[in-house]
Amino acid sequence: MKTKFLYLTMITVMAGTILTSCGKTTKEDASAVKEDVTELNQDLLEGAKDTSVETKEAVHADWKKFEASAKIAIENTNSQINALRDKIAKADKAEKVRLTAKADELEKKNAELKEKLVKRGKEITEDVKEMNDSAKEEENKFEREFNHDMDEMGTAIKDLFKDNVK
Repeated sequence: MKTKFLYLTMITVMAGTILTSCGKTTKEDASAVKEDVTELNQDLLEGAKDTSVETKEAVHADWKKFEASAKIAIENTNSQINALRDKIAKADKAEKVRLTAKADELEKKNAELKEKLVKRGKEITEDVKEMNDSAKEEENKFEREFNHDMDEMGTAIKDLFKDNVK
């Protein structure tokens, strides 16, 4: 009987030891997982901040390039309008009135484009907009619209004297 009791006691102690050690490992694993999750959350937050900064820098760099080329285009358009005014001065009186009105209209549109460019530049440099992927897309849309308007103006300048040439 003593041997049976001894075996039973040893089996109970061993089972208890095994069960206790399994619980301890599970708790350690759970705390390690919690630490890993905390680290991952911090990494994600830092990654989001880095992406935001990179996007912001990319939008600013793209804007500077676009702004420089747009200013040159506006100045070229101004020069073309001034050259047209010289040609208009040589036209007869009936045509002079019509062409002057069209040149004034082109000049006004050029001034509006210049104002639009300045306003957009202030928004970007003052960080009025949150810089993310949608801001980048919005910037591309603005650039396409602006370039389209400039192309239309260039075509209008070329066509101003087209129907007068005989």
